[in-house]
Amino acid sequence: MIQDVQPGNVIPIRVLRVDDELEHLEIARIFMEWEAKDDFEIVNVLSVANALEKLENEYFDVVVSDYNMPGMNGLTFLEVVRQNSKYSDIPFIFFSGTMAPELVEAALKTGAEKHITKEGDPSTQCNLLAHAIYELARDKYATRQGSTITALEHHAVLHSV
Repeated sequence: MIQDVQPGNVIPIRVLRVDDELEHLEIARIFMEWEAKDDFEIVNVLSVANALEKLENEYFDVVVSDYNMPGMNGLTFLEVVRQNSKYSDIPFIFFSGTMAPELVEAALKTGAEKHITKEGDPSTQCNLLAHAIYELARDKYATRQGSTITALEHHAVLHSV
């Protein structure tokens, strides 16, 4: 959770999760909610079209997207996000199992902040994802408040309530 500018006002980190496979969305949601308790509000969508609709109508702190999806792949989705001034500053994480090194490099050059693989133990990978979300949300919040938070303060700020 991030503490809002009003003392005692705590808001969850809103995460938009995009993946065309429902079981991947659900597994990640379960592990991330276990890891983060009430710190995250996770909104799962099954397509980029649904994700873009959500971005137009709702506020999110972080976007987490798969790469291989029908209709529009994750890299094209990232390009659309970065071109729209309404939500171009939302941190973007790829959570995918099938990105070749050159695709990861292209994603980072296009503006993704992180890439985390789904491959491996789901608990471990979702733990890494949760920590990346905390880090990016903290950085975005600090930028919005015009202040900086050191890495050592990160845990205390996010868990101060």
